[in-house]
Amino acid sequence: MVEAQELAVLGLTSYEAAAYLALLGRPELAPAEVAARGAIPRQRVYDVLASLTAKGLCLARDGSPRVYAAVAPAIALELLAGERTAQLARQRLEAEAAAARLTQALAPIFAGGRGQSDPLAYAEVLTGPTRIAHRALALARGATHRVHSCITRPMILSNEQNRTFMEAPLGRGLAYRALCDAATVAEPGFAPLLDSLCGQGLDVRLADALPLKMQAFDDATVLLSMQDPAGGPPSFTAVVIHNRGVAAMLNLAFEQLWAGARPYEGGV
Repeated sequence: MVEAQELAVLGLTSYEAAAYLALLGRPELAPAEVAARGAIPRQRVYDVLASLTAKGLCLARDGSPRVYAAVAPAIALELLAGERTAQLARQRLEAEAAAARLTQALAPIFAGGRGQSDPLAYAEVLTGPTRIAHRALALARGATHRVHSCITRPMILSNEQNRTFMEAPLGRGLAYRALCDAATVAEPGFAPLLDSLCGQGLDVRLADALPLKMQAFDDATVLLSMQDPAGGPPSFTAVVIHNRGVAAMLNLAFEQLWAGARPYEGGV
């Protein structure tokens, strides 16, 4: 059984489709009968039948009352398909003309925008340990070559968060070097964490002091975490910088610190 909505692809409304299907089942029907068989409101059925007649799907026969008969589907649906195809062709031409016109109008705006640079496109500012932790993990998971870390107190991430953060690149075979100061290694549970990660490929050295917390991802992005200088409970603001020049400079600083640090021998 064909449903009324199946005829919508040929451009009929739901009421027109219902009326045509109702007419197919009888040699002819009066408007009231079409309304009843097609579940069409009585006040709408006359307009619906007039539209079907104009589209060539039914014939009207004068009488008292006027009656309507369906045109055979082989003829009616071929007419509908032809009209629908022509309508789609017109719409395609109209869309192509509109696209060409709008392209010409919008191209200068786009070109002008390329000459503007937004400094915020290169930097993200994060506050709060939860947001910083989530962003750091996303960056670690997105690294493709190497990670350099400077880890110093006070800690932002828990030991478990640090494990997740470090295992993300280590698990994919990336080079990972971490610089820690002695006070950080003395944090409860941190030395055992380092010991287990060293077994996964983490390379650790100890420095006497580190100027700030830093993670450098590949040669493109750095994450700098800074404690609020106002005092009180540890409060951090982090800045993610997507800039190869900044990343190169901080990687050079990391290499200098790394060269002066001593190897981590485990189990402090």
